[in-house]
Amino acid sequence: MRSLTPAFSIQKIAYSIIATCLMVSSQLFAQSDPVLFFEDSRPQKLKSMDIGSDFIKYQKMDDRIGTFYNILKSDIMLAFYPLGIYYVYSEAENDLIKVGYASVANNKIDKLVKKSGSVIAAEVIEVSMGNVKYKDLQTGKQLSVLTSELAIILYKDGKYQMYDAVEGVAKALLKASDIINGMDNSIAGSDFTVVNNNNNNSTGDDMVISDNVEISDDNIIGEEGLPAVRKEEFEEKSLAKTKELEDYLRLIANKNTKFQKANEAIDAAVKLFIDEDRVMEVSSKNRTTVKKYKIRTYFEKLKLLKYDDVRVSWSDISYVSNIRKGEDGNYYGIVTLQQKFEGFIDGRLVYTDVTKKNMTVILKTYDKYVVGEKQTLWDVYLGDIGVVQTE
Repeated sequence: MRSLTPAFSIQKIAYSIIATCLMVSSQLFAQSDPVLFFEDSRPQKLKSMDIGSDFIKYQKMDDRIGTFYNILKSDIMLAFYPLGIYYVYSEAENDLIKVGYASVANNKIDKLVKKSGSVIAAEVIEVSMGNVKYKDLQTGKQLSVLTSELAIILYKDGKYQMYDAVEGVAKALLKASDIINGMDNSIAGSDFTVVNNNNNNSTGDDMVISDNVEISDDNIIGEEGLPAVRKEEFEEKSLAKTKELEDYLRLIANKNTKFQKANEAIDAAVKLFIDEDRVMEVSSKNRTTVKKYKIRTYFEKLKLLKYDDVRVSWSDISYVSNIRKGEDGNYYGIVTLQQKFEGFIDGRLVYTDVTKKNMTVILKTYDKYVVGEKQTLWDVYLGDIGVVQTE
Protein backbone atom coordinates (compact mmCIF):
# COMPACT_ATOMS: atom_id res chain seq x y z
CA MET A 1 0.00 0.00 0.00
CA ARG A 2 1.25 3.47 -0.85
CA SER A 3 2.17 5.49 2.20
CA LEU A 4 0.60 8.87 2.82
CA THR A 5 2.61 11.90 1.86
CA PRO A 6 3.66 14.24 4.69
CA ALA A 7 1.43 17.01 3.30
CA PHE A 8 -1.60 14.74 3.23
CA SER A 9 -0.90 13.49 6.75
CA ILE A 10 -0.69 17.04 8.10
CA GLN A 11 -3.89 17.98 6.30
CA LYS A 12 -5.71 14.94 7.72
CA ILE A 13 -4.52 15.79 11.24
CA ALA A 14 -5.64 19.39 10.82
CA TYR A 15 -9.12 18.32 9.71
CA SER A 16 -9.31 15.95 12.66
CA ILE A 17 -8.39 18.72 15.09
CA ILE A 18 -10.98 21.08 13.59
CA ALA A 19 -13.69 18.42 13.75
CA THR A 20 -12.83 17.67 17.37
CA CYS A 21 -12.93 21.36 18.29
CA LEU A 22 -16.32 21.78 16.67
CA MET A 23 -17.67 18.78 18.57
CA VAL A 24 -16.31 20.13 21.86
CA SER A 25 -17.68 23.59 21.10
CA SER A 26 -21.15 22.28 20.33
CA GLN A 27 -21.27 20.43 23.66
CA LEU A 28 -19.54 23.12 25.76
CA PHE A 29 -22.78 24.75 26.87
CA ALA A 30 -25.05 21.75 26.62
CA GLN A 31 -25.67 21.69 30.37
CA SER A 32 -27.42 25.05 30.50
CA ASP A 33 -24.63 27.30 31.68
CA PRO A 34 -25.44 30.97 32.17
CA VAL A 35 -23.48 32.35 29.24
CA LEU A 36 -23.29 35.18 26.75
CA PHE A 37 -22.00 34.95 23.22
CA PHE A 38 -20.26 37.97 21.72
CA GLU A 39 -21.06 39.05 18.16
CA ASP A 40 -18.19 36.89 16.87
CA SER A 41 -19.69 33.83 18.67
CA ARG A 42 -17.08 33.78 21.44
CA PRO A 43 -18.65 32.45 24.66
CA GLN A 44 -18.29 33.78 28.18
CA LYS A 45 -19.68 31.91 31.16
CA LEU A 46 -21.45 34.27 33.55
CA LYS A 47 -21.55 34.72 37.30
CA SER A 48 -23.99 37.64 36.99
CA MET A 49 -25.45 39.92 34.31
CA ASP A 50 -27.35 43.22 34.56
CA ILE A 51 -28.95 44.74 31.47
CA GLY A 52 -29.29 48.52 31.23
CA SER A 53 -30.82 50.63 28.49
CA ASP A 54 -27.63 50.80 26.43
CA PHE A 55 -25.11 48.43 27.95
CA ILE A 56 -24.67 45.15 29.78
CA LYS A 57 -22.68 44.79 33.00
CA TYR A 58 -21.47 41.27 33.74
CA GLN A 59 -19.11 39.20 35.88
CA LYS A 60 -17.15 36.25 34.54
CA MET A 61 -17.80 32.87 36.08
CA ASP A 62 -14.10 32.15 36.62
CA ASP A 63 -13.18 35.61 37.97
CA ARG A 64 -12.55 35.22 41.72
CA ILE A 65 -12.07 38.97 42.19
CA GLY A 66 -15.58 39.69 40.95
CA THR A 67 -14.62 42.35 38.40
CA PHE A 68 -17.50 43.94 36.49
CA TYR A 69 -17.23 44.35 32.72
CA ASN A 70 -19.37 46.61 30.53
CA ILE A 71 -20.31 45.94 26.93
CA LEU A 72 -22.78 47.48 24.49
CA LYS A 73 -25.94 45.50 23.78
CA SER A 74 -25.06 45.54 20.09
CA ASP A 75 -21.88 43.56 20.83
CA ILE A 76 -23.95 40.61 22.10
CA MET A 77 -25.36 37.96 19.78
CA LEU A 78 -27.07 35.74 22.35
CA ALA A 79 -27.21 35.26 26.11
CA PHE A 80 -28.78 32.76 28.50
CA TYR A 81 -29.25 34.36 31.92
CA PRO A 82 -30.69 33.46 34.33
CA LEU A 83 -32.03 29.92 33.96
CA GLY A 84 -35.07 29.92 31.71
CA ILE A 85 -34.48 33.26 29.94
CA TYR A 86 -32.63 34.07 26.75
CA TYR A 87 -31.71 37.38 25.13
CA VAL A 88 -31.05 37.66 21.41
CA TYR A 89 -29.94 40.78 19.57
CA SER A 90 -32.27 42.20 16.92
CA GLU A 91 -30.73 44.56 14.36
CA ALA A 92 -34.23 45.65 13.30
CA GLU A 93 -35.06 46.83 16.82
CA ASN A 94 -31.47 47.78 17.68
CA ASP A 95 -31.96 46.06 21.01
CA LEU A 96 -31.90 42.74 22.83
CA ILE A 97 -35.12 40.72 22.72
CA LYS A 98 -35.93 39.02 26.02
CA VAL A 99 -37.78 35.69 26.00
CA GLY A 100 -38.80 33.73 29.07
CA TYR A 101 -39.02 30.15 27.82
CA ALA A 102 -39.60 28.65 31.27
CA SER A 103 -41.88 31.29 32.79
CA VAL A 104 -45.00 30.64 34.84
CA ALA A 105 -46.95 30.95 31.58
CA ASN A 106 -45.16 28.23 29.58
CA ASN A 107 -43.21 26.09 32.05
CA LYS A 108 -45.09 22.90 31.12
CA ILE A 109 -43.86 22.94 27.53
CA ASP A 110 -40.56 21.82 25.99
CA LYS A 111 -39.78 23.89 22.91
CA LEU A 112 -38.09 22.22 19.93
CA VAL A 113 -36.76 25.13 17.87
CA LYS A 114 -35.95 24.18 14.30
CA LYS A 115 -33.24 25.88 12.25
CA SER A 116 -35.99 27.57 10.25
CA GLY A 117 -37.26 29.28 13.41
CA SER A 118 -40.43 27.20 13.69
CA VAL A 119 -41.23 25.79 17.13
CA ILE A 120 -42.74 22.47 18.20
CA ALA A 121 -44.60 22.55 21.52
CA ALA A 122 -43.60 19.21 22.98
CA GLU A 123 -42.96 16.93 25.89
CA VAL A 124 -39.55 15.42 25.25
CA ILE A 125 -39.48 11.68 25.92
CA GLU A 126 -35.96 10.70 24.88
CA VAL A 127 -32.92 12.13 23.09
CA SER A 128 -30.49 9.57 21.68
CA MET A 129 -28.46 8.75 18.60
CA GLY A 130 -29.26 12.02 16.87
CA ASN A 131 -33.00 11.59 17.33
CA VAL A 132 -35.55 13.27 19.61
CA LYS A 133 -38.67 11.35 20.57
CA TYR A 134 -41.44 13.60 21.86
CA LYS A 135 -45.16 14.00 22.40
CA ASP A 136 -46.62 16.75 20.21
CA LEU A 137 -48.76 18.79 22.60
CA GLN A 138 -50.86 20.15 19.73
CA THR A 139 -51.93 16.74 18.43
CA GLY A 140 -51.15 14.39 21.32
CA LYS A 141 -49.19 12.13 18.97
CA GLN A 142 -45.79 10.62 19.70
CA LEU A 143 -43.35 11.69 16.99
CA SER A 144 -39.63 12.12 16.43
CA VAL A 145 -37.29 14.63 14.79
CA LEU A 146 -33.61 14.49 13.87
CA THR A 147 -31.33 16.71 15.95
CA SER A 148 -29.74 17.82 12.67
CA GLU A 149 -33.01 19.66 11.92
CA LEU A 150 -32.97 21.48 15.25
CA ALA A 151 -31.18 24.62 16.35
CA ILE A 152 -31.87 24.12 20.04
CA ILE A 153 -34.15 22.46 22.59
CA LEU A 154 -35.48 24.78 25.30
CA TYR A 155 -36.58 22.61 28.20
CA LYS A 156 -39.48 23.54 30.49
CA ASP A 157 -37.18 23.47 33.55
CA GLY A 158 -34.99 26.21 32.03
CA LYS A 159 -32.22 24.00 30.67
CA TYR A 160 -31.26 24.03 27.01
CA GLN A 161 -29.36 21.95 24.45
CA MET A 162 -27.81 23.52 21.34
CA TYR A 163 -27.51 21.57 18.08
CA ASP A 164 -26.29 24.28 15.72
CA ALA A 165 -23.54 26.89 15.59
CA VAL A 166 -24.18 29.90 17.82
CA GLU A 167 -25.01 32.17 14.89
CA GLY A 168 -27.60 29.70 13.61
CA VAL A 169 -29.11 29.28 17.08
CA ALA A 170 -29.36 33.06 17.49
CA LYS A 171 -31.11 33.47 14.14
CA ALA A 172 -33.58 30.71 14.93
CA LEU A 173 -34.33 32.06 18.41
CA LEU A 174 -34.87 35.55 17.04
CA LYS A 175 -37.46 34.23 14.58
CA ALA A 176 -39.05 32.10 17.28
CA SER A 177 -39.23 34.81 19.97
CA ASP A 178 -42.83 35.89 19.35
CA ILE A 179 -43.99 32.29 19.06
CA ILE A 180 -42.37 31.29 22.36
CA ASN A 181 -43.63 34.41 24.14
CA GLY A 182 -47.10 33.56 22.83
CA MET A 183 -47.12 30.00 24.16
CA ASP A 184 -49.14 29.17 27.25
CA ASN A 185 -49.69 26.09 29.35
CA SER A 186 -53.19 25.46 28.02
CA ILE A 187 -51.44 23.50 25.27
CA ALA A 188 -50.22 21.12 27.94
CA GLY A 189 -53.71 20.61 29.32
CA SER A 190 -53.85 23.25 32.06
CA ASP A 191 -56.54 25.88 32.51
CA PHE A 192 -54.31 28.83 31.70
CA THR A 193 -56.02 32.09 30.77
CA VAL A 194 -55.01 35.74 30.65
CA VAL A 195 -57.29 38.52 31.81
CA ASN A 196 -57.11 42.18 30.81
CA ASN A 197 -56.40 44.57 33.67
CA ASN A 198 -55.17 47.64 31.81
CA ASN A 199 -55.03 48.96 28.27
CA ASN A 200 -51.58 50.50 28.48
CA ASN A 201 -49.02 49.47 25.84
CA SER A 202 -45.46 49.07 27.07
CA THR A 203 -42.05 48.82 25.45
CA GLY A 204 -40.33 47.47 28.55
CA ASP A 205 -39.35 43.92 29.40
CA ASP A 206 -42.46 41.75 29.13
CA MET A 207 -43.52 39.27 31.77
CA VAL A 208 -46.62 37.15 31.22
CA ILE A 209 -49.36 37.10 33.86
CA SER A 210 -51.28 33.90 34.43
CA ASP A 211 -54.22 33.21 36.70
CA ASN A 212 -53.30 29.62 37.42
CA VAL A 213 -50.73 30.55 40.09
CA GLU A 214 -51.63 29.02 43.42
CA ILE A 215 -53.01 31.68 45.77
CA SER A 216 -50.89 32.00 48.91
CA ASP A 217 -49.14 34.61 51.02
CA ASP A 218 -46.30 34.59 48.49
CA ASN A 219 -48.56 36.00 45.75
CA ILE A 220 -49.97 39.39 44.95
CA ILE A 221 -53.66 38.69 44.96
CA GLY A 222 -56.02 40.71 42.80
CA GLU A 223 -59.79 40.75 42.85
CA GLU A 224 -61.66 37.70 41.70
CA GLY A 225 -61.09 37.19 37.99
CA LEU A 226 -57.95 39.32 37.88
CA PRO A 227 -54.49 37.81 37.40
CA ALA A 228 -52.14 36.90 40.23
CA VAL A 229 -48.39 37.41 40.15
CA ARG A 230 -45.95 35.70 42.46
CA LYS A 231 -44.44 38.11 44.97
CA GLU A 232 -41.03 36.63 44.19
CA GLU A 233 -41.33 37.75 40.56
CA PHE A 234 -42.43 41.25 41.58
CA GLU A 235 -39.45 41.49 43.95
CA GLU A 236 -36.92 40.27 41.38
CA LYS A 237 -38.11 42.72 38.77
CA SER A 238 -38.30 45.60 41.28
CA LEU A 239 -34.77 45.03 42.57
CA ALA A 240 -33.44 44.77 39.00
CA LYS A 241 -34.97 48.16 38.14
CA THR A 242 -33.59 49.60 41.40
CA LYS A 243 -30.08 48.41 40.55
CA GLU A 244 -30.39 49.76 37.00
CA LEU A 245 -31.24 53.20 38.40
CA GLU A 246 -28.17 53.04 40.65
CA ASP A 247 -25.98 52.41 37.59
CA TYR A 248 -27.43 55.46 35.82
CA LEU A 249 -26.97 57.65 38.92
CA ARG A 250 -23.29 56.76 39.02
CA LEU A 251 -22.92 57.52 35.33
CA ILE A 252 -24.74 60.87 35.57
CA ALA A 253 -22.83 61.98 38.68
CA ASN A 254 -19.39 60.96 37.42
CA LYS A 255 -17.53 64.05 36.20
CA ASN A 256 -15.57 61.91 33.74
CA THR A 257 -18.78 61.06 31.86
CA LYS A 258 -19.05 62.98 28.60
CA PHE A 259 -21.87 65.53 28.51
CA GLN A 260 -23.77 63.77 25.72
CA LYS A 261 -23.40 60.40 27.41
CA ALA A 262 -24.72 61.85 30.67
CA ASN A 263 -27.76 63.22 28.82
CA GLU A 264 -28.39 59.79 27.31
CA ALA A 265 -28.15 58.26 30.79
CA ILE A 266 -30.70 60.79 32.07
CA ASP A 267 -33.15 59.86 29.30
CA ALA A 268 -32.68 56.16 30.06
CA ALA A 269 -33.11 56.69 33.81
CA VAL A 270 -36.33 58.66 33.32
CA LYS A 271 -37.80 55.74 31.33
CA LEU A 272 -37.52 53.54 34.42
CA PHE A 273 -40.24 55.62 36.10
CA ILE A 274 -43.99 55.31 35.59
CA ASP A 275 -44.03 58.94 34.33
CA GLU A 276 -41.93 62.12 34.54
CA ASP A 277 -44.06 63.59 37.33
CA ARG A 278 -42.49 61.24 39.88
CA VAL A 279 -40.66 63.06 42.69
CA MET A 280 -37.18 62.60 44.16
CA GLU A 281 -36.69 63.95 47.68
CA VAL A 282 -33.23 65.35 48.47
CA SER A 283 -31.81 66.06 51.93
CA SER A 284 -28.57 67.42 53.36
CA LYS A 285 -26.83 67.47 56.73
CA ASN A 286 -26.46 71.23 56.26
CA ARG A 287 -30.21 71.98 56.27
CA THR A 288 -33.32 70.75 58.04
CA THR A 289 -35.66 70.94 55.04
CA VAL A 290 -36.12 68.24 52.43
CA LYS A 291 -36.29 69.47 48.85
CA LYS A 292 -38.45 67.82 46.21
CA TYR A 293 -37.66 67.66 42.49
CA LYS A 294 -39.30 65.95 39.57
CA ILE A 295 -37.00 63.18 38.46
CA ARG A 296 -35.61 64.77 35.28
CA THR A 297 -34.85 68.00 37.16
CA TYR A 298 -33.10 66.00 39.87
CA PHE A 299 -30.91 64.17 37.34
CA GLU A 300 -30.00 67.47 35.63
CA LYS A 301 -28.98 68.99 38.98
CA LEU A 302 -26.96 65.90 39.84
CA LYS A 303 -25.07 66.23 36.56
CA LEU A 304 -24.19 69.89 37.30
CA LEU A 305 -23.17 69.65 40.97
CA LYS A 306 -20.13 71.84 41.72
CA TYR A 307 -17.76 69.12 42.80
CA ASP A 308 -14.73 67.81 40.94
CA ASP A 309 -16.02 64.31 41.55
CA VAL A 310 -19.29 62.90 42.84
CA ARG A 311 -19.88 59.32 43.96
CA VAL A 312 -23.31 57.87 44.62
CA SER A 313 -23.70 54.31 45.90
CA TRP A 314 -26.53 52.24 47.33
CA SER A 315 -26.47 49.51 49.96
CA ASP A 316 -28.78 47.54 52.27
CA ILE A 317 -31.40 47.29 49.53
CA SER A 318 -34.40 45.50 51.04
CA TYR A 319 -37.03 43.31 49.44
CA VAL A 320 -40.34 44.78 48.43
CA SER A 321 -42.67 45.47 51.36
CA ASN A 322 -46.10 47.00 51.97
CA ILE A 323 -47.53 45.59 48.74
CA ARG A 324 -50.99 46.98 48.05
CA LYS A 325 -53.39 47.58 45.20
CA GLY A 326 -54.07 51.18 44.19
CA GLU A 327 -57.31 52.70 42.97
CA ASP A 328 -55.84 52.77 39.45
CA GLY A 329 -55.62 48.94 39.42
CA ASN A 330 -51.81 48.90 39.67
CA TYR A 331 -49.93 47.25 42.54
CA TYR A 332 -47.56 49.30 44.70
CA GLY A 333 -44.71 48.31 46.97
CA ILE A 334 -41.76 49.91 48.80
CA VAL A 335 -38.03 49.19 48.42
CA THR A 336 -35.90 50.62 51.26
CA LEU A 337 -32.20 51.39 50.71
CA GLN A 338 -29.23 53.37 52.03
CA GLN A 339 -27.75 55.98 49.67
CA LYS A 340 -24.21 57.23 50.27
CA PHE A 341 -23.29 60.54 48.66
CA GLU A 342 -19.68 61.76 48.44
CA GLY A 343 -18.45 65.05 46.95
CA PHE A 344 -14.74 65.70 46.21
CA ILE A 345 -12.77 68.87 45.40
CA ASP A 346 -9.08 68.63 44.42
CA GLY A 347 -9.17 64.96 45.34
CA ARG A 348 -10.32 65.73 48.90
CA LEU A 349 -13.63 64.55 50.35
CA VAL A 350 -15.47 67.73 51.33
CA TYR A 351 -18.99 66.42 51.88
CA THR A 352 -20.61 63.08 52.57
CA ASP A 353 -23.91 61.82 53.91
CA VAL A 354 -25.86 58.59 54.18
CA THR A 355 -29.60 58.78 53.57
CA LYS A 356 -32.21 56.11 54.14
CA LYS A 357 -34.74 56.25 51.31
CA ASN A 358 -38.03 54.60 50.44
CA MET A 359 -38.59 53.94 46.74
CA THR A 360 -42.05 53.20 45.41
CA VAL A 361 -42.23 50.39 42.84
CA ILE A 362 -45.29 49.88 40.66
CA LEU A 363 -46.51 46.72 38.94
CA LYS A 364 -48.49 47.70 35.84
CA THR A 365 -50.29 45.39 33.42
CA TYR A 366 -50.95 46.00 29.74
CA ASP A 367 -52.16 44.20 26.63
CA LYS A 368 -49.93 43.08 23.78
CA TYR A 369 -50.82 41.18 20.64
CA VAL A 370 -48.50 38.31 19.69
CA VAL A 371 -49.18 36.39 16.47
CA GLY A 372 -52.67 37.89 16.45
CA GLU A 373 -53.52 36.81 20.00
CA LYS A 374 -53.90 39.16 22.96
CA GLN A 375 -51.74 38.60 26.02
CA THR A 376 -51.83 40.41 29.34
CA LEU A 377 -48.25 41.24 30.30
CA TRP A 378 -46.68 43.16 33.16
CA ASP A 379 -43.68 45.24 33.98
CA VAL A 380 -42.38 47.12 37.02
CA TYR A 381 -41.80 50.88 37.04
CA LEU A 382 -40.38 53.21 39.65
CA GLY A 383 -42.40 55.85 41.47
CA ASP A 384 -41.63 58.54 44.05
CA ILE A 385 -38.41 58.26 46.09
CA GLY A 386 -38.67 59.74 49.56
CA VAL A 387 -36.21 60.55 52.34
CA VAL A 388 -36.62 58.68 55.64
CA GLN A 389 -33.47 59.79 57.51
CA THR A 390 -30.14 61.50 56.76
CA GLU A 391 -26.92 61.09 58.75
